[in-house]
Amino acid sequence: MSAVTAQHLQAVRSTYTVDQWLDDVDYNPDPTYIPSIFALEFVNFIKLVNGSEGEENKTPVLHYKMLDAIAGPDMSIINMLYRGSAKTTLMGEYLFLYLGVYGEIPGFGKVDIAIYVSDSIENGVKNMRKNLEYRWENSEFLRKYIPKTRFTDVRYEFENIAGKKLIVKGYGAKTGVRGAKEMGKRVDLALLDDLMSDEDARSATIIASIEDTVYKAIDYALHPKKSKTIWNGTPFNQNDPLYKAIESGAWAVSVYPVCEHFDENTTEETFRGAWSDRHDFAYVKRQYEKAKAAGKLDSFMQELMLRITSDEDRLVRETDMNKWFESDDVMGREHNYNFYITTDFATSEKQRADYSVISCWAYNSNEEWMLIDGEIGRNLMDKNIDLLFDMVVRYNARSVGIEVTGQQGAFVTWIRKEMHKRNTYFTIVEVRPTSDKLRRFHNIVPMFRQGKMWFSKDLVGTKFLTEVRNELERATVSGFKSRHDDAIDTISMLTEMKPWRPSAVGTRRDGSTFEDPFYEDDPDEELAIGSYIV
Repeated sequence: MSAVTAQHLQAVRSTYTVDQWLDDVDYNPDPTYIPSIFALEFVNFIKLVNGSEGEENKTPVLHYKMLDAIAGPDMSIINMLYRGSAKTTLMGEYLFLYLGVYGEIPGFGKVDIAIYVSDSIENGVKNMRKNLEYRWENSEFLRKYIPKTRFTDVRYEFENIAGKKLIVKGYGAKTGVRGAKEMGKRVDLALLDDLMSDEDARSATIIASIEDTVYKAIDYALHPKKSKTIWNGTPFNQNDPLYKAIESGAWAVSVYPVCEHFDENTTEETFRGAWSDRHDFAYVKRQYEKAKAAGKLDSFMQELMLRITSDEDRLVRETDMNKWFESDDVMGREHNYNFYITTDFATSEKQRADYSVISCWAYNSNEEWMLIDGEIGRNLMDKNIDLLFDMVVRYNARSVGIEVTGQQGAFVTWIRKEMHKRNTYFTIVEVRPTSDKLRRFHNIVPMFRQGKMWFSKDLVGTKFLTEVRNELERATVSGFKSRHDDAIDTISMLTEMKPWRPSAVGTRRDGSTFEDPFYEDDPDEELAIGSYIV
């Protein structure tokens, strides 16, 4: 087993997406792997704690690898793990008890003050207190080597047989971290554990609060010269702070799905699991089939496979997005196309603001939409208007779609004034949505299924097309799982544009004629002689 770690791909980790981390997971046995001394000692400590009662399952390799990382040099560690991987038991309960007995982490040093941050005091923090108390009360080994303990709901104190004290303070992720300093000392170790609940994942305000806890309160509560942060969790969506932290490149990352890959074609022979002694093929298959029958494959993919979408749950399949064209094929024959622009304007350039997106489409005689150009960014409206008029002129756009609900309604008046100033005129299609974003997008899905949506090869690698395809890949039957939905809104707007279908025959500027290469001849339909006049 060789799950991807930061040490494995140190040079490129800053450019890796979560899906790329997951794609590289390899659970085949690795005969060259040797656990660190610390990992071996820690697992032996667990056996001493449990005594003759022992453990229910064998220690999996993923636990050894997680322990290897703790004793390593990285100060900021993320473990993204599937639900049921015992992450809280290993990296919470046993780690605090280990420090209570021995007082230090090899290669790191003494730990006097630690903080434990979970989704809330009522849930994670109080449960940690109960579990620590239970293990201490039921372990002869712990009672001998940690003779003095003191527990409250938000503070756990251990004093070992040598008189060394460890204080662990508990906090809820949404309430922040204040007053962590004790005994005149700052925090040595921060353990972050499943910071979000299902409800939290749907609130941008709560997500922002959790990020402030991680990057402001916790960071500045730590000892300035010797500290370590360990963040364990299972992702909810692309807005999840854990998900974003992994893709930031600022953390040492390890990812552990329940198995390398699973779908209806997976067999027991091809199954490669993270902890097969506990979660074997039969268990994963049972969970998969149950989720599929209930129409909840997205939950299976999120909780066990750590992927926020599944192929079965996607509205737009990969094969629906494989229609490509060269921009020169269009721009060399621009008289054979009509150009339209769809927009989704935001009003702030702050980092957390929505994107402003402008999408330009070439519409051909075969009633296909060809995404030929686009702009994306966090811009103020004056810049958006400059970009819009530049694109209108460049492509001689017939009309521009603009949503006029809310504060965006004022943009239409502004744009009309700019038309007179710039002597550039076009039709504005005022879009007033009557349903939610997901329902509006459902109206355009048949166009993808019919192969009517094309992408310009010249846009590959641009921020614009990367975001467009990212949002399309994460559009599911249960909602949009992408971090943003601004680009996808400009696609949904196509159903409101009422485009004019051009002729399949066009005339170049030099007077020569040509046929639209994308036109599929219908013998039952007579072609117009030439382009219509607008």
